[in-house]
Amino acid sequence: MSGEPTSSLTKSLGVFSGASLLMNIVIGAGLLTLPGLAVKVAGDNAFAAWAVCAVSAIPLLTVFIILGCRYPDAGGISAYARRGFGSLGARIAAFLLLGAVVFGLPSIALTGGHYVASQFGGGAHACALAIMLAAVLPHLTPGEGPAKAMGWIASSVLAVIVLFVCAGWAGLQPGTETVRLPALSPDSIALLLAPFMMLFFAFTGWEVGAGVAEEFRNPARDYPIAMVSSFVLATTLYLAIAYVAQRAELSGAYEAPFVAIVKPFLGDAGAAAVAATAALLVFANLSGAIWGVSRLIFSLGRDGGLPHALAGTHQGRPVAAVVCTVSALVAVLIADGVTGLGLETMIALAGQNFLILYAVAAAALTVLARSWMERALGAAVILFVAILLVLQGRMIVYPLGLVALAAAVELANNGLLRRKPARPVSGGRYGSWSGTRPD
Repeated sequence: MSGEPTSSLTKSLGVFSGASLLMNIVIGAGLLTLPGLAVKVAGDNAFAAWAVCAVSAIPLLTVFIILGCRYPDAGGISAYARRGFGSLGARIAAFLLLGAVVFGLPSIALTGGHYVASQFGGGAHACALAIMLAAVLPHLTPGEGPAKAMGWIASSVLAVIVLFVCAGWAGLQPGTETVRLPALSPDSIALLLAPFMMLFFAFTGWEVGAGVAEEFRNPARDYPIAMVSSFVLATTLYLAIAYVAQRAELSGAYEAPFVAIVKPFLGDAGAAAVAATAALLVFANLSGAIWGVSRLIFSLGRDGGLPHALAGTHQGRPVAAVVCTVSALVAVLIADGVTGLGLETMIALAGQNFLILYAVAAAALTVLARSWMERALGAAVILFVAILLVLQGRMIVYPLGLVALAAAVELANNGLLRRKPARPVSGGRYGSWSGTRPD
C-alpha cells in the first residue's frame, strides 16, 4: 500500500522551485527591521545572536525534513499529528496552524503596508490589502505556472537583498570596527540572549511549508534538498545583513536599518527603495504562505476535517482552498482596520502558536520514530520549545481556546458519525476523521 495520499494536486516542484517557494514562505518583511532592533538590544553581540538563532533552528528543521520525506502530505503538521495521535491530534494541529496564520499573515501584509504608505501615500491597511490581493495572482496561473512564479519571485527577492547588502557594504566608513565574537562573561552572554526570542521568529515558516512536500515530483530526494537549501540561503542572507547592520551607523534608525544602511550609497532615494523592497518581500512572503496554508485547507477538505468542497481542484490547483484562505486573511485585515486590534498583538498571537506547532511536530516524531536518535531529537525539540514558551511569558488563553474548540468539534463529529454511516472521502490510506489511528 502506498504511503502517499491520493492527490489531484499538480506535482510541479523540483529542487529549485521547491527551495524558492520555501524561501518565499520564510523570508518576510521582518528582515527590514530585525537587524537594527538586534543591534539596539544586543549591541556588539547582535551578529553572534543571529548565529545562535540559526544553530538553534537546525533541530526544528530536521524534524520537518524527516517527517516530510517519510509522509509527504498537503496537511503538513496536521497529517503528522494524525499519524501520531489520531484524528483529534490532527484537528488540534490544524486549528493551531490556522489560528496562527489568520493573524500572522495579515500582520505581515500590514507591515509592508506601513512601509509603502509612508513613502508613496495612502492608508496602511489599503496598501496591505492591495499587496495581499496581488499575492494571489501567481496562484491563478495554470499548470506549473505557480511553481515557476515562485522561482522568479524568490530570485527577485534574493537579487534585491544582495544589492542592498552590497550597497551597505560599500557605504561603510573605512576603519569601522569589525564584528567580534562576544566575550565569555555573564554580561555578554545576557546581551547575546536578549534578542533571541525576537530573532528566532525569522527562522520560522518551515512549519507552514511542511505541507508542500506532496507536490514535489520526487519528495524523498528533492524535499530535503530544498529544505536545506532554503535554510542555508536564508541564514546566509540574515548573517550578511546582520554583519553590515552591526558595522553601520544606525543611531536613531534601529527600526528601519535598511534606510541607514543604503543611504550613504543610494542617498535619499534609499528610503523609497526600502519601501519598494518591503512591498516585494511581503508580496513574496504572502504568495508562499498562501500556497502552504491553502494546501492545509485542501487536505482538511479532502480528509473530512472541513467541507469537502474545499478539496476541489481546477487544472491541478486547489482554487477553492486558495479563495477560502485569502478571504479569511482579508476579513481579519479589515477587522483590524475597524477594531484596531494592533500589529503587535497579532504577531504575538501568531508567534506563540507557531512555537507550539514545533512541539506538536516533535511529539509526532517521538511517536513515529524509527530509531532512538529520532526519538531523542523529538524530545529535545519539545524541551527547547517549552523553555522558549516560558521565557516568552505570553498568555496561552488563545491556543488553549483553539485546542478546546478542536476537541469540541471532534466530539461533535464523532457523534454524527455514530448516528449515520460514514461516507467515503478521497485521501488514500488516511481515510476520514473518524478517530481511528492510521497504521
